[in-house]
Amino acid sequence: MKELKEVTQNYFSNYNVPDVINQESVIMFILESPHTQEMKNGYPVAGSSGVEMTKNIYGKQFKEPFGKLVSQKEEYQEQYQNLNKFSILNVAPAPMQKGGLQEYDLSAGDERVVAILEKLRTNYKSKSHQKEGWNQVKKIVVANFKERLVEALNELPDNQYLVPCGKLAESYLDLVKDDLELIQKQQIIEGVPHPSFNQWSYDDAIADLIEKIKTFNIE
Repeated sequence: MKELKEVTQNYFSNYNVPDVINQESVIMFILESPHTQEMKNGYPVAGSSGVEMTKNIYGKQFKEPFGKLVSQKEEYQEQYQNLNKFSILNVAPAPMQKGGLQEYDLSAGDERVVAILEKLRTNYKSKSHQKEGWNQVKKIVVANFKERLVEALNELPDNQYLVPCGKLAESYLDLVKDDLELIQKQQIIEGVPHPSFNQWSYDDAIADLIEKIKTFNIE
C-alpha cells in the first residue's frame, strides 16, 4: 500500500491546479476537482461551470469564467465588484476523471490512481469501501483537502461562509467539518448544486445564495 500512497501523492503533485485564496475573502466556494479547462488554464472553474457561476453572481450578460475573474482580480476588479471577497478551493487538487487529462501521457501509476479517483467520485456517499486501495486513496484525498482548507482558513480572518457546490463537495466537507473549531466557526451554505450543466440557473438554492452574496455588497 505504500506504493499506492506514493503514486497518489505524486499524481496530486504532478497534476495540481492551485486553489484561489484571496486574503479579504468572505465566502469560499468548494468544488470537486479540476478538469480539462482547469488543467489548461491553471485555475479552478475555468470552463462552462465557471461561466455559469459568473452569470448567476454578476448577471447573464457576463461570460468570463468565475475562476478566471477571482484568480486575476486585479485585471477585472473595475468591471466585477468585490472579487477579492471570494475564494475557490477544490476537494481534490488534481482531476478525479481521466477525461480531464486527455492532453497528458499518463504513467501506469497515474492510470491506477485516476481509475480509483473515478470510482470514489461516483461512490462519494460511502465512507469506506471493500477495496482497500480505494480506502487508501480516499484517506489521502480527505487529508489533502483538510490540510488545504485549514491552511486557507488560517489565512482568512474575514471568511464567514463555506459553500460546497454539489453532493461530492458536501460529503467531503462533512468528513472534516467536525474535526476542527476553525471549520466549525464557518457558516456552511448547504444544498448548492455543482454549477455544471447550467444547474445554477434552475435551482432555488441559488436564489438564496445570491441574496446572501448581495448582503456583502458584492453585486
